[in-house]
Amino acid sequence: MRMKIVAVAIPFVLSLLAGCSDVAPSAWGNANSVIVLASDSLWAEVGDTVHAALEPRIFTVRDERTFEVTHVAPGAPAWNDLKRFKQILVLGSLADPWVAELLDREAVPASRPAVVERKDVWARGQTVTVVVLPEQGAAEAVVQVLPELHELLDSRFRQYAIQRMFTSGAAEGFRDTLRATAGFGLLLPNVYRRTVADSLYIFRNDQALGEQLDRTVLVTWRSGTPDTLTAEALLEWRDALERPDMGEQVTRRERLEVERIEVPGGYGIQVRGAWSTPPGEFPAGGPFVDRMIVCPEQNRTYLIDAWLYVPRKGKYEYIIQLETILDSFECGGPAS
Repeated sequence: MRMKIVAVAIPFVLSLLAGCSDVAPSAWGNANSVIVLASDSLWAEVGDTVHAALEPRIFTVRDERTFEVTHVAPGAPAWNDLKRFKQILVLGSLADPWVAELLDREAVPASRPAVVERKDVWARGQTVTVVVLPEQGAAEAVVQVLPELHELLDSRFRQYAIQRMFTSGAAEGFRDTLRATAGFGLLLPNVYRRTVADSLYIFRNDQALGEQLDRTVLVTWRSGTPDTLTAEALLEWRDALERPDMGEQVTRRERLEVERIEVPGGYGIQVRGAWSTPPGEFPAGGPFVDRMIVCPEQNRTYLIDAWLYVPRKGKYEYIIQLETILDSFECGGPAS
């Protein structure tokens, strides 16, 4: 009986494989890796400028590139593998075959440079951005379009990062509960664990497949509204926080980025920096993004401490996710 089943199953499976042979493979590579397909001669003119414009740095524990740009020339052996990456940027004129084959000439805007997007060209889940250049002055046209390209790539990556964060769904019901019981609102992914100790609220996602990944947000408050907000006052408050079931952190003050912010019903400051473990402990560290927010109607001042631990990996995606949570903060109504 088994022999009959196998005899029927094998042709059936082979027919399925034959039917799927034309299905494009899934795209690979990191979502912030950008493969640039351009001639060697054009890249020699614009390569350095493209790297500077499309790979701005963000401070995490050090300056980190937000994108990784890799150039490949048409016909290069490496293109066979690189064309399957998630993000492809194609530079050239309609006279270049690697551009012409991607476009319907009648649908391309007449102005140059023109930016056209295509989906799933060489792989599923892939976005190909084609920059159609004039045949004369191509290098100048590339430089002209770089700000638009960076905005496009960064917006696309931010959307990707936020969608990944909310894969488990957004805890909108819990935000309503916070508004009613704690006096503030915060939108978190469902996957975040929640702990409350008096006026200290801890939201944590330390679930990861493979390497360690810890994203934590702490919220607490004090009565009263200070006359001035300073970075040092925020950091002193951060240093004094209790961190149940978490290791002690040392706030590093060598480099800080400070800015003013506004939130619904309040205002405050944001401080970005890095933390590390105390001397003598296992060396670890990561970035933090903290906000001290004054809510005048409540007569409260909040501290929101968001920090990340993700060793040996790029941190830009997770910084975007933490900032998205911070941006959802709302002051509540008058304190009861």
